[in-house]
Parts: sequence; C-alpha cells; structure tokens
Amino acid sequence: MKHVTLAGELKEFASAARLFVVHAAPGWIEKVSSGEFDFFALLAPRLAENDIASVVVELDSPLSQAMLAQNHMHVILGDRPGYGHRVMHVAPAYIWGFWYLDEVGINADSSIRMRTFRPHGIDWDSASWFFHGMASYMVDNNVSRMPQADRDPGALDRAQSVVFCQDIETRVPRQHYLSTDAMIRNAARAAGGGIVYVKPHPQQDSVTRARIDKLAATDPNIRVSDASVHDLIAAADWVVTQNSAAGFEALLQKKMLITCARCDFHHASLVARTEEELRDHLRNGAHKLDGFEYEKYVHWFLSLTCLEPQADDFVDRAWVRLRDKCTP
Repeated sequence: MKHVTLAGELKEFASAARLFVVHAAPGWIEKVSSGEFDFFALLAPRLAENDIASVVVELDSPLSQAMLAQNHMHVILGDRPGYGHRVMHVAPAYIWGFWYLDEVGINADSSIRMRTFRPHGIDWDSASWFFHGMASYMVDNNVSRMPQADRDPGALDRAQSVVFCQDIETRVPRQHYLSTDAMIRNAARAAGGGIVYVKPHPQQDSVTRARIDKLAATDPNIRVSDASVHDLIAAADWVVTQNSAAGFEALLQKKMLITCARCDFHHASLVARTEEELRDHLRNGAHKLDGFEYEKYVHWFLSLTCLEPQADDFVDRAWVRLRDKCTP
C-alpha cells in the first residue's frame, strides 16, 4: 500500500474507480504501507477485484481532510471517534490478532458499547473451544497487549483486589467516571484490611507513578506491583480498572471485574460511576456476576463482533461491512 503525501501523487491511481484510503496516525503509517498488518494485506485482493486501489495518508493532514470529502472508502486508523458517511474505524482490539472495523470508533468509543449481549443465541461448543484456547494461549504463555514481567505467581499474596492503572484522565471528551486515586483509595477502604495490588501502566508517566507510590505509602495493604498482569489477576478476587485492556484479559480467568469508565466490554463487568458504587460492588457485588457466561462473552466480543484476519471468513465479513457502509 502506497503512502501518499501529496495530492499530485494520486494521479498514479487515476484508472481506479475508487480508492480505499487508510487515514493513519503517524505511528501506524509505516506498518500499514510496508504490509506488516495482515488486516490490510488480506483485504487488498478483494479491493483490487472491485477496481479499488489502496493508499495510506497521514491522519489529520490537509490531504487526509481533503480526501475525506471525496467519494472513496475511508478507514480511520487512530483514536478519532465519530460517525461519518463512507467512513469506518479500524484498530487492533484488546487481544492481538483481532481487529475493530466499526462505524463509530474503537475501544471505549466503539459501537459494541451500545450493543446488547445475548448469550442464548451463541453456540456453547464453539464459544467454549474459542475461550479455552484463547485463555490457555494468553495466560499460560504470559501473552498480553504490553510486555509483561516473567511469571512468578508464588511471589504474590492473596489479594482482595487489583487495580490496573491507565493514563486517560486528561482525555477530551472524558471517558473515566473515577480517577486512579479514587479507585485505589476506595478499593483499600472496601478491602477491610485485605491486600490491594496496584499495577501502574507500563507507560505510566512519572508524575502519575509518583502519585501512586505516595498514595500506597499511606496504607500498608496497598502494594504497588509490576508483576505480570496474569499473576496479579490470578492473585485477586476482584479486578478494578477504568477501561484498560488488562480488564478484558481478566475475563480470560473469569475474574469479577469492575469498570470505572465508559467501556465497550462493560457487559462483563459491574460499572462503578461513583466511589460509593465501587465500594458497594467490592463488598456486596459478587452475586451479581454469578453464572455469567464468560466463554460466550469473549467469543461474542472477539470472534463475532470484531474481526480475525486469520479466520477463513475474514475477507468476506470485512468486505460486507465496508461495502454496506461505503457504497455511494
């Protein structure tokens, strides 16, 4: 896929009926243009069969803005939620190997957030096979969205909860209901002397990390840890986060999850919009998740709602979404 930086370069594609335009944030451009992502590489032949050429432009550049007004197929690869004619949003999902292709946005802004999870219509055998294969691969091999410390589960004491931190509190528009500080303080209050692990984000800024360390110093039961996300999930009864991918990974261990921000996997969690709700969930909410069908949910979210490039039906499913959305 060619990276186009000037309008004049588009003359090369004049013979194509339309263009498939990937509007990519700077960090993604080289990976897309080099063919590193199978998502785009596998789609290319189907696009070519329909006389559609593929290009990548820098998201938010003048060329990108000008092209969005033209009658092409457009996909946004970056965090720019919003509904637009002939525009879809694409990005890797919480588990590597699965992708969003969504009309509204990605992650917390995806349309999945507004869908209803109906487990009764999902085949149990397919869901169980998918879930256990995914859980075995991710947990047993210490695989995560971000690099993790070597596994050492025996080094962790049993905990009432683990709080997974992020850096989303300066986002506009706001996603979070509770701040990092509020999650940690109230998890510790609800623990009744039990241990609360806190895992800073691997890319946590130094100011936030210092604030987390200072808060932990006020309570001996708050323990800041950079252990593997999978070990921390295993050690805790509850997982608390705003909308971190680590929360989704907790579902692979069927852990009780509390989300404290707008989140597109909220269906599998208890949602805490206030500090009081968070404490109440931690003290009294376990029964609310009794019988939740984690196998069906993970299968529904990843395999049925997102797209898997390695699946046999990937190209057909992706093409239908693009065709139906982007047809003039």
